[in-house]
Amino acid sequence: MDTIGIANLALSIASIINFTALLLMLRAVIKNRNVLRGYSISGSFLTFVSIVGFEVAYYLLGNYVGFALGWATVAFWFTAFIYSFRQRLEGTEAEKEMVET
Repeated sequence: MDTIGIANLALSIASIINFTALLLMLRAVIKNRNVLRGYSISGSFLTFVSIVGFEVAYYLLGNYVGFALGWATVAFWFTAFIYSFRQRLEGTEAEKEMVET
């Protein structure tokens, strides 16, 4: 197996682990939406942007496992960013203090 093949296999395994972690995070958010209030606006935005970059790399490498599983993670972090941003703009003073910038 060549280096690119090994890298693709490692990325596929990492994508499966990341997707499993995402399911656990979604479970926590579904049980208690207030969990999102402690998320950093800039941190969630940067995580969203970086995962979109990973999606581009998965596509260019032809790693369809990572590409397919990654879109759920992109959606989660985009939602976390929007929720944090809206809390910062529309929330009460106590809620605004909970959301990090």
